[in-house]
Amino acid sequence: MQSKTTLENRTAESIQQLFKNSENVRIPAYQRAFSWGDKQCSQFLEDLLEQKGKKYYLGQILFEKDGNTLFIIDGQQRLTTTILFLSALAKIKILKGENVEQIRQTYLTDVFKTIDDDQVIFKKVTQKHLVSAIDDTETISQKRIIEAFNFFETELSKLEKENLNLIQQTLENAVISTFYITNKVEATQVFEYQNNRGKELSRFEVIKAYLMHQIYIQSSDNNQANNDIAEIQSIISKTYRYIEAVEGYFTENELLDNYCNLFFNIGGNIEAIKETLKKVENKSQWIKLFFESFVELAHSAKSIVSNKNQSNITNLFFVGNEANWKLVLLTLFYKGEVSGDSFKKILKLLEVLCFKLKLGDYRTDHLPNFAKRYFNQKDIYNIDNLYQDIKNVTETGFKWYWNDGDRFRNIIPNYFDNEKWHYNRNTIKYVLWQYENSLRIKNRSGALLDKELYNSYTIEHITPQNPADIEYTEEFRKNFLQLAGNLALLTQSQNSKFSNKSFKKKSELFQDTALSSYTEIREKNQWTETEITERHNRISEFAKTYFNVENEQ
Repeated sequence: MQSKTTLENRTAESIQQLFKNSENVRIPAYQRAFSWGDKQCSQFLEDLLEQKGKKYYLGQILFEKDGNTLFIIDGQQRLTTTILFLSALAKIKILKGENVEQIRQTYLTDVFKTIDDDQVIFKKVTQKHLVSAIDDTETISQKRIIEAFNFFETELSKLEKENLNLIQQTLENAVISTFYITNKVEATQVFEYQNNRGKELSRFEVIKAYLMHQIYIQSSDNNQANNDIAEIQSIISKTYRYIEAVEGYFTENELLDNYCNLFFNIGGNIEAIKETLKKVENKSQWIKLFFESFVELAHSAKSIVSNKNQSNITNLFFVGNEANWKLVLLTLFYKGEVSGDSFKKILKLLEVLCFKLKLGDYRTDHLPNFAKRYFNQKDIYNIDNLYQDIKNVTETGFKWYWNDGDRFRNIIPNYFDNEKWHYNRNTIKYVLWQYENSLRIKNRSGALLDKELYNSYTIEHITPQNPADIEYTEEFRKNFLQLAGNLALLTQSQNSKFSNKSFKKKSELFQDTALSSYTEIREKNQWTETEITERHNRISEFAKTYFNVENEQ
């Protein structure tokens, strides 16, 4: 389809002029929510401070113009940050007794609105300076809005009045190159042009821009192309909300890679997408199906995360990604087979398999092959077949030679019985965490299932590595110091307090530690080879039972 793109460009516009001359500035639902963290906000502030009142170029902003409304196609992160910054600045100035009416009337109004999911929080923060507790937020982007405002408020409060006025002047007069286009087809064309000039986008954003532009290329009807793009944008809006909902559990790239692998047997990159599209006869239909299927898989990821309070699912996020269990789980949730015996057993097997892979330098992973066979409706391969294949590789490994002399089958008992160095935080932390949970379940105090809490813990030596008041024998250093029995979970903040203090001094600090596993430590008057061995044996027996594939349930 041939179409002339009408592009209005005002190169000398400033931030102040943009907001004074605009009636409605909106972030479309299909755009990514606010995603800037401390790093980007800090850079934003540093850039303004460096100008010292000189002209500052804030970059290019691309809008789709629809009547009196400007929809931001590119630049939403910068404009959202600008409003948050000016709001924090206004709050500081109010505390200093200054008049901020000009800031309020120009920027802190309903002229600028973020995506619907976040608008209530955004307005509350920017217009009323009422900041909710982070725990009360419903989305990651709402949390980031609050964190950005708090960051700017803290940093700006350190500046004198003269510097506050100077930085306000720098931002309001910042030059932006603004582009205005009049329909969705033109938006995809310009966005694709920008992308090809090396603009930094996520892989999904690159693919999204390319495929949406291909809708325009393949269509012979301008109105139909606009309708198709509007439909895709609605789907992308849901996709972004699901991606945001699973942040911290699935990355956008993980979802994209697993989706492209599962559905098309290709990588999640623009080159693979282009090659695949070349071979398709009805390209517009394929593109629409691409986005429809991706949002369905993203929804499956959201369903997984919604079930994170089930220990057998949460444990997988704790144990790590030595094998691609996420693709297996995505496929199970996508197909809806998430109950019954086989499903529960698969979850346990995946946990055991990933832990075993932690203990050796193994690179092969056949889980994606199993997942794709199970996903393929033409293949007579059901959930029971999937379970059996995962059970086999959990017992003997992905390669036949991995289990020479039952090495892979017995890798966990050998780790505890024959190795003397367990101070590998990535490995022993998971064992100690599950050991703690086993004690908590016995005490009826409830298992710990919070991922952020898990990430806050590190490993502490009960008797210190390098004490100042005692010299260890060579035998003790070699055979006891790094044993699991001499290692305990401790939060990173607590770890710095313990340092290399003696066991006697640590015992006093242990009183403030709420973990059940510290009970067996606190009751001891000394911590020698005997105590270390006793505790090591308890942890070892627990692990051998816990990771026994015959016990999956």
